[in-house]
Amino acid sequence: MSEPETSDQPVDDGLIRLADADAPIYRIFPLWFLEEALRLRQLALVAPSKWEDPFEVVGDAIAVDIPRGNRIEQVIINQSLPPAFAQCWSRTVESDSLFRAYSRVVKDPHFRRNICPRDEGVRVRSSHRKLLRAVRSGNPSGLNGQWFVGAVMYLSREALLQEIANAIDRHGLQVFEVPSNRAKLLLLKREAFSHEAEVRVIYVQQNQEPRETSIRVPIEPSAVFDETSFDPRLETFERREREAVIRSLGYEGAITDSDLYQRTLLQVHLVDKDNTGSDPSAA
Repeated sequence: MSEPETSDQPVDDGLIRLADADAPIYRIFPLWFLEEALRLRQLALVAPSKWEDPFEVVGDAIAVDIPRGNRIEQVIINQSLPPAFAQCWSRTVESDSLFRAYSRVVKDPHFRRNICPRDEGVRVRSSHRKLLRAVRSGNPSGLNGQWFVGAVMYLSREALLQEIANAIDRHGLQVFEVPSNRAKLLLLKREAFSHEAEVRVIYVQQNQEPRETSIRVPIEPSAVFDETSFDPRLETFERREREAVIRSLGYEGAITDSDLYQRTLLQVHLVDKDNTGSDPSAA
């Protein structure tokens, strides 16, 4: 499958379409899921079939039309590929769209508390290198596979299907049995989702068993998460409560506050036109 010119690292490094291994990436965890990750010291990856976008599993079965003289023979491929698991991150530092998509805050009118803490999001920061190093070090016991971290490529529906067709045409019907090509298949997404600027950590198994819908990878959270930021719509006292909880769970990284929704008194400075040589009456 084709690679944009911005990528200067071979897939053997585990990084796909990522030129800077140390560039920051971000993920919005549901609050309780982050607390679980800190408590259990684990990162959870899920099978793409659990996601809502039907194109996430477009590669699970592909009908390939092959010309055979004056007739067309159809072959179904990818029906028995080993499982793959992934987790989504983003290159976007701060986004109202992402916070509203992945974090829900509904305030009690009297106490000003969020009454939906389960759906409340927490943004964490890491880097491509740290994330890849962490999951490789914590590879689940009993599983044999390969790890990748890659940037999603956003295409129109037609271009996405053409990208898949080109890969099959160049490398044959078994193209996606190669783990790196399987990972690249999971890094294709339609343009409607391009605002997410997504990066994915992907685990491609090399054996069929066990057939699970998720896997958990042991990590050291403070070595992976450089920074944590709670939903900026929370009241200050709520953010401080959240901070105390994750500190008690062993998180040692930075905790920052976002001013995304902070009310601000705008202040502008006008130039003293009398000192610029301009005619004040010409305004």
